[in-house]
Amino acid sequence: LRHALIVALDIVRYAEKSGEVVEADELGEGSYARVFGSGPDLAVKLISERERPWVHKAAVENSLKADRLGIGPRIFGYGTVVQTLGGHFRGTALLLERLAPLGQSWTKADSESVLADVALLSTIGFHNDVKLPNVLRRAGRPTLIDFDLMSQWSCKVAVTSSCIEHDFQTLLEPLGESHTRHFREYYDLFVLTLTLPDGELYRRVLERLVELWSLLEGAVFRPLMETVDPEKLTEIPFEVLCRTPMEGVSVCLLDLRGNLYGHSEGELADRQTRLSKCGHLPQLLRSNGIYWP
Repeated sequence: LRHALIVALDIVRYAEKSGEVVEADELGEGSYARVFGSGPDLAVKLISERERPWVHKAAVENSLKADRLGIGPRIFGYGTVVQTLGGHFRGTALLLERLAPLGQSWTKADSESVLADVALLSTIGFHNDVKLPNVLRRAGRPTLIDFDLMSQWSCKVAVTSSCIEHDFQTLLEPLGESHTRHFREYYDLFVLTLTLPDGELYRRVLERLVELWSLLEGAVFRPLMETVDPEKLTEIPFEVLCRTPMEGVSVCLLDLRGNLYGHSEGELADRQTRLSKCGHLPQLLRSNGIYWP
């Protein structure tokens, strides 16, 4: 822990002057935090006091909730860090199990592990940032990490120092646990597809989205169209941003046809043919951000 904090607070030079050999490195950086590792087992997630109070609260509480489900790194503890040498950092430190990188190889079993984690997490909330950079391995098995944006009822998209969100509690709570869980799973998997190129993992996730659509169309999707301003349905978070090269910049949650079309490869002149191959997928609202023929 000491070495991780020395690197995090950029005071390695002071430690080295006293003869200490510092063995730690930075593992990654997200929207609100930086993560440092020391040794094979420990990682430290640091959040500066410059971030809003809800970020600190969410990072700790959500990580603990995920840990209780067996998702993500184990949580060893958390507290406040106050720097008194070489700087003036103050913030929250979350002590985590250090997980292994995802690596280059990917199997069907890996795809099923990610799907299983998303489904399990949907019993308590939306993850809101499912993507492969937020997947690491424990004992070889992929598991989700980074629960800072997790929410029981709201879809959230991080922007600069805040986030865009929509609260679905009024719509979902009266429908019961099953529909709520399935919609959370659907949203997180839909977000994941727009970070993936076309391939085995994308096709498996799309297959699960089709299954969930059949469970949600009548109970959730059509009431959603009736209760939300049509203009809002063309905006974030209903239009999900594409984070991989595609035929578009965003895809509507209610448009699996547009999702597949955006991922399909082909020349510009072949767009109509490509669209015809996506016609079997459901579409309640035509995506605003797809480059249609």
